[in-house]
Amino acid sequence: MQGWARLDAAQRQRFFQAFVKAALRLNALDLRAWLRRRLKNPPLAAPIDMASFTISDADIALLLKKLPLRADDADGGTGL
Repeated sequence: MQGWARLDAAQRQRFFQAFVKAALRLNALDLRAWLRRRLKNPPLAAPIDMASFTISDADIALLLKKLPLRADDADGGTGL
């Protein structure tokens, strides 16, 4: 569902009123910036699916295989 459709009637009305107030006091460039800020932030911004940030057991196993197992391997020969 897109941003505007996710809003209920009260949220749409509040957004419309805020937009009209902004349109009356801002010039065209400032109004465009105001609108872009509102579109990037909730409630109009798309919700974030936290499940897309999870690391699976397979990902962890792959990372562990890539890690150095000895202390002298950790620096990659740089001595740092």
